[in-house]
Amino acid sequence: MVRKLAPLCLAFATTVAALAPALAALAPQPSIAQSAAGECLTFGAMQEALLDGRARRLAEIRRMLEGDIVKADLCLDEGKLSYRVTVLTRDGQVKKVVLDASSGQFMYDKR
Repeated sequence: MVRKLAPLCLAFATTVAALAPALAALAPQPSIAQSAAGECLTFGAMQEALLDGRARRLAEIRRMLEGDIVKADLCLDEGKLSYRVTVLTRDGQVKKVVLDASSGQFMYDKR
């Protein structure tokens, strides 16, 4: 009987392993309400913030920045959504700025 079950168990394990990435994608993502202060949002929480209008798309407010965006994260800082952006300026300097995600206004500028 064990010999008959072994191929069935192997087939089941292979199927579960193949479906694991798809099942993980269906798992609920933490929402903005579940994010701790000072923590950057997960992809799902970012989509939620953009869809319900709590944050503007970075592409809409990037023209306020002079240079190329190297890295950007949408984070929860002091109860407000903000973009933490690293910019490479046209003269080759690296600049870190924090932008209000709803208005696009500068909150912090560190050169």
